[in-house]
Amino acid sequence: MTDKRTVADVLSRLAFVHELLDGEGQRGKTYAAASRTVWQLEGDLAALHGSGALARVRGLGPSTLAVIGVVLGGATPDELTALEAKLPPGLFELRRIKGLGPAKIRGLWKGLEITSLAELEQACAENRLLELSGFGKKTQENVARAIAELRAHEGKLLRDGAMERMASLLGALRDAGISARAVGGLVRGDETIDRLEILVIGEVGPASEALAKVGVAGARLDGTKVVVHTARAEDVGVAELVHTSSPGHFGVLVAHAKARGLTLSELGLSGAHGTIACADAEAVYRAMELSPTPAERRDEGVPLVGLGKITPKLLELGDLRGALHNHTVASDGSATLREMREAARRAGLTYLGITEHSQSADYARGLTVERLRAQEREIADANASDPLAPTLLTGVESDILADGALDYRDEDLASLEVVVASGHRRFGLARAETTARMIRAARHPRTDVMGHPTGRLLLGRPPNDFDMEAFLEACAQSGCAVELNGSPHRLDLSAEHLAMAKARGVLVSIAADAHATGELDHLAHGVVIARRAGLTAEDVLNARSLTELQSWLASRRARVLS
Repeated sequence: MTDKRTVADVLSRLAFVHELLDGEGQRGKTYAAASRTVWQLEGDLAALHGSGALARVRGLGPSTLAVIGVVLGGATPDELTALEAKLPPGLFELRRIKGLGPAKIRGLWKGLEITSLAELEQACAENRLLELSGFGKKTQENVARAIAELRAHEGKLLRDGAMERMASLLGALRDAGISARAVGGLVRGDETIDRLEILVIGEVGPASEALAKVGVAGARLDGTKVVVHTARAEDVGVAELVHTSSPGHFGVLVAHAKARGLTLSELGLSGAHGTIACADAEAVYRAMELSPTPAERRDEGVPLVGLGKITPKLLELGDLRGALHNHTVASDGSATLREMREAARRAGLTYLGITEHSQSADYARGLTVERLRAQEREIADANASDPLAPTLLTGVESDILADGALDYRDEDLASLEVVVASGHRRFGLARAETTARMIRAARHPRTDVMGHPTGRLLLGRPPNDFDMEAFLEACAQSGCAVELNGSPHRLDLSAEHLAMAKARGVLVSIAADAHATGELDHLAHGVVIARRAGLTAEDVLNARSLTELQSWLASRRARVLS
């Protein structure tokens, strides 16, 4: 389904190309304004267009409506294709640099004939940006820093992108009759992926031909390194173990094998009677009388467990009963309340928290108190009309204000079932100031969950610097939960910090932070990170049944009144 994000993006691209070609021309401004308008619309965009309601929206004229119709039909507007063909392709790459809007990119192009990232990088090194109107020493330093950050992230993928590429690779091998499986950082639960690793059973030659068909060239796919390992059928389990373990973990296994008269190396597992065939990594553990260590936990320091001994059962996706942090078209989501509820039903969830952005988040169409009350009524009506569907929980993602207070008055938050407190602004404050702000928000009696606490964006924005131990101690004292935001862009908190939370008895809420129906899939990414941290279902708030969750939330409300 084409959503408003896609339409808004196309309109934004049209604005960009017009602003590059026409400068201050009205056409670019019109498309830019239309992009913002579409993004802020409530309701299903296709339905609004089909009914004619879109034509009555201020700022959307006939030409813009025609573009929207084309995009909703799944095509690219001819105007965009024609205009993009007039521009050097490298100019689009410059959009990735923080702080460079269309006007500045046009200035670089027209003033210095810069049409690529490499040329911009060289111009910064030669101080040539100082010559341009609208630029200066500080701007040049910021551009150079942004390029360096981009270079540092080059070739790296977020987990969702890596999984899509891995599926293509394995699919091509499967179609060619070649047996293969994913290994490496993607399987181990790395937050970002700098290489796609595949284990092929048999010779690599036929695999290379199959991979070439999906665009693997020079051992790279779309700029990401592809590594193909091979193993004989009898050694595939050991090979899988080698390529899904840290060196430290594998070293402990080697020592364990030796103590039992076995030989384990990267070449295979053998005993007094020769090679011990192992079909997968779990078989290797069992051959050494060990309970298998899940791939996400194959790190140095994670103890080995003897076969038959009781081990904590790590969290699985099927353990999650609901998701507490989600958005609809009422704020910056692209799906309606009904559509999100149906998606939750398809995902097998029994409850879904609706937590729109709060009133100070004007950039995300945050809800005024009146709109918040209206949504509460809408949720009550929805729950009454279909009691067998996943239960919708009223809530809000309340912005953490400058001093650590929550958005809205306490009495405005009182009727909500779930309050997620999140920081979306004021990044880069001093460590002590940020720590105090986070601790105050965690101690707020209305805070149920601290949302994406560090505020990081993987491959985009570093985490806020604050005293994590002091913050988690505050959460433990107040009894609020912390969030593991499953969005591949966030994965916040990290596995390291989640382990710290677990040690302090702080519950974790694994969030989809879904802004579209398909984004409920983010829960799976969160589960991988939770497993890496050693979390079990008992550690996770939304692994509780609806009744258990409601009891926990009620205890939070009672705490306010006591």
